[in-house]
Amino acid sequence: MRILLLRPPRYLWPFNSETSAFWQPLGLLCLAAAVRRDLPNAHVEVWDAPAAKMGWKTLAQRLAQTHLDVLGLGEETVSAHEALRAARLVKHLHPRCLVVAGGPYFAHALPESLADPAIDVIVRGEGEITLVELLRHLHDRSRWPEILGLAFRDDAGQLIRTPPRPLIDDLDSLPLPAWDLIDMTLYGRGARNHPDLASIEHSRGCIDSCNFCILWKHMGQSLNGNGRVAPRWRTKSPQRAFAEVHRLYHRYHRRTFGWVDPTFNVSPEWSDNWAELLLRSDLVSPQGPKTIHTAWLRADGVVRDEKHGVLAKLVRTGLRQVMIGIERDDDAGLAALGKHDNSWDLCRQAFAIFREKYPHVYTIGTLIFGLPADRLADLKRLLDCEYRLGADYCFLMPFTPNPGATLADAARSAGLIRNHRLASYNFHTPVCRTHSLSLRDLESIYWRIMFHPSPARLARTVRNLFTHPDSRKRRVHWALFQRGAGIALRSLARRLLHPLSQLPTLYSRRPSWYDH
Repeated sequence: MRILLLRPPRYLWPFNSETSAFWQPLGLLCLAAAVRRDLPNAHVEVWDAPAAKMGWKTLAQRLAQTHLDVLGLGEETVSAHEALRAARLVKHLHPRCLVVAGGPYFAHALPESLADPAIDVIVRGEGEITLVELLRHLHDRSRWPEILGLAFRDDAGQLIRTPPRPLIDDLDSLPLPAWDLIDMTLYGRGARNHPDLASIEHSRGCIDSCNFCILWKHMGQSLNGNGRVAPRWRTKSPQRAFAEVHRLYHRYHRRTFGWVDPTFNVSPEWSDNWAELLLRSDLVSPQGPKTIHTAWLRADGVVRDEKHGVLAKLVRTGLRQVMIGIERDDDAGLAALGKHDNSWDLCRQAFAIFREKYPHVYTIGTLIFGLPADRLADLKRLLDCEYRLGADYCFLMPFTPNPGATLADAARSAGLIRNHRLASYNFHTPVCRTHSLSLRDLESIYWRIMFHPSPARLARTVRNLFTHPDSRKRRVHWALFQRGAGIALRSLARRLLHPLSQLPTLYSRRPSWYDH
């Protein structure tokens, strides 16, 4: 049995360069490792087209020369159309190949996904055990209804959802990701800010149930087997997570670790134990840490961990970039988003801790505009949050209604979703109008405010770009400034060339190799 797990060609996220745009496809590597361990006679490969700069023409040629029994695809909403294109290409070249889809988009858009004849079956939720069982019964569809965590159409065309699979309790029982199946040197090659990248996780799931997020549902605990889900967080042991870092550093020469956990700092005990392991290892020398770490943190966890000395330990291990979801500065907005224990005052405290005690850590905040009740005044106020918080950078993102999220269902029912291009779900292109503002209104107001900065904002920008004392922060500021300027110019050009279009600009960038 020959199995290909594929990440197909795709556009670049607007604020990334090619050197740091594509991290290792960790989900595919985890699936490959499980298949290789439990089905030793199966031949599994992982192709990462973006990292290899493999465009659609080259991919088609390679697929034509490769016998395939199974194609596996797993995507978020923004890249799901690329996966569908790959599935159709494989079905054309290998009609008998079984196409298996998964990930946050396909698992929560079942009717739409299975309406495409190129998709045969969808793995829902955590995939390691489900995929292995599916492969064991690949050619016996009569057994598929017995496999937990699947969705497919029966011979009559009816959508079949099998009961959800229980979550894996012991994440240490999972094999190490199959890093050897890809060229690890491709990731972060030549990057100055994120050299020698490695994507890594120590946990799955979340402790919150935000209305705008699908990740907690994708790895959540099923309550009734029929769609109701509760948040659940699980973690590997500190020893297992340290072993992965150690192996990636020594065997694959990785130096920058991008933790993909939705919330890295849930457990202060875990963080403390993990930091102690690193601090006592050869990965931290008297001159400082040999590795760089980036992670998504909760503001309440930052404040808590600072009080107990845990945050200081994490910084000593090499924590150099943190992303904190602020989302809103108003109680009504936070309530609409369903984010808990995340007040504006708590976020201010978290950013102040980094600014005053750990100034060498680059801090990024995320904010969400374009909620159904938002008006012009809300956008103006949110755009000023970066300066009121003292964050190094804030991404102001339009509300993006990913399928399955609670707010997405509400927006769809209210008729507010006006941009249905999956490629637009990049967290920069508006896809959902408000009750009073159209998509073009949201885009034009955003840039109108940005192009009329205050003197304080200009002074801060000049300092960040030219006189900031931390050289790494200056480089990151320059990178984000250049990407932001490019986005603004593309938006302006499209407005001039297509003045009557009601759709906003697609900010994602097509790389030069995309079609080759």
